[in-house]
Amino acid sequence: MSVLAWNCRGLGTPPAIRTLTEEVRKLNPVVVFLAETKANTNRMKGFQQKIGFTQGIIVPSDGLSGGLAMLWREGTDIRFKSCSHSHIDVVVHGESKNGPWRISGFYGHPDTSKRQSSWQLIEALYAQCCMSWVVCGDFNEILHPNEKLGWRERDANQIRDFRDVLSRCGLVDLGFVGQEFTWCNGRHGEQRTLLRLDRMVANEAWFQLFPEATVFHISMSASDHCLLALSLNKNHQQKKRKKRFMFEAMWVREAECKEVVDMAWNLNTEEAAMSVQDRLKRCQSHLVGWNQNKFGNVSKKLKQKQDRLQ
Repeated sequence: MSVLAWNCRGLGTPPAIRTLTEEVRKLNPVVVFLAETKANTNRMKGFQQKIGFTQGIIVPSDGLSGGLAMLWREGTDIRFKSCSHSHIDVVVHGESKNGPWRISGFYGHPDTSKRQSSWQLIEALYAQCCMSWVVCGDFNEILHPNEKLGWRERDANQIRDFRDVLSRCGLVDLGFVGQEFTWCNGRHGEQRTLLRLDRMVANEAWFQLFPEATVFHISMSASDHCLLALSLNKNHQQKKRKKRFMFEAMWVREAECKEVVDMAWNLNTEEAAMSVQDRLKRCQSHLVGWNQNKFGNVSKKLKQKQDRLQ
């Protein structure tokens, strides 16, 4: 059981949709929080259908900026509390033996001069409900000077204000496994900057509910922010599923593909009584063999590239 949180920097590009869809398929989370979707409600509805998380709360973007979403599968007992352009607050029922717990997806104001309004929002959420609580997302601030590498030093008052609001609300950082920083400005040389802007924090009651919880930082090529994957149980590996046959779009660019299908479909003209289902199975088998010889194990190669990215 897991929770995903990601500042996707826009869901308008195929790479962003593809990479997130793959992570959702692998980790099968209870809930997914997205910040900076840069998408309206209709686009988000289409994305929800694609990943199978058809329920949720959507805060549409303001033109090409902002936008939040908290998504879950139909049948999951999640109840809405509140939302704004900076947060989505829900309560999860039925996913823990010890009762419901609260999760708030959060996006800190990107303008430093307006950051205090973000901390006031956290305090307001804290005052609304006393229960097991975890907050996740892009806070746009760091907790300690060593969470920044490169360029100018971070203002000490900014860091202190963030640390103070978490302390007042009884929220403690959950730590992480993986690379140290969650955001990079993409520049080179002296102006290159790396920060740990994205994190998950929780109160003591939530720690007691999920004592084995672990946060993983996962590099995502489609965004300058890491995806945060919160594993709620120590054994976070999903059960291995039987591999399904998938027709790869790249196959149709090869003339040989049509030849393989034609040959498999009409392999034995005497078998006129063979059902369509049997012919499809034979095509599947031939395509799998042809793919292996033509392209090799693409999934294995992709996994190796992803490991190098991490």
